[in-house]
Amino acid sequence: MYSYLEIVNDLLKEFPEISKNYEEEITWIKDTFQNQETGGQTIYFDRCFCDYIGRLLMNKCQDNIKIEKVFAFLENMAVSEDQEVRNLLQVTVLEYLRSWYLLQNKSEKLMLPETKKLFDCVKSYLQEPAQDALPYFST
Repeated sequence: MYSYLEIVNDLLKEFPEISKNYEEEITWIKDTFQNQETGGQTIYFDRCFCDYIGRLLMNKCQDNIKIEKVFAFLENMAVSEDQEVRNLLQVTVLEYLRSWYLLQNKSEKLMLPETKKLFDCVKSYLQEPAQDALPYFST
């Protein structure tokens, strides 16, 4: 089970390929939030993990093993006993996927049951994304 305080460490352990981007974010956080307390969970997930997921889904040569690993990680977040982990999944990752029609379309087919339930909740309060809008990294 994931805990909110350890979720970034779990993320980096599962997906070491995002470590370089993570190091850049640590520098940015230290510069931006000087003398302020922040664990950075939302920032790391938004700026590191969500982009990683988006790039995997948009890549013409999809790595199905990595994609399955991502959706298993999301499902483990969805079943976590820690409400903050489930909130992080919902408001950071799933809202991100809802923001782009292509990502939503591809990811929804890959979601496991508990992740899908949370995603249905997100769909109830976020409008359907424009079909012609593309994520910034896909152009």
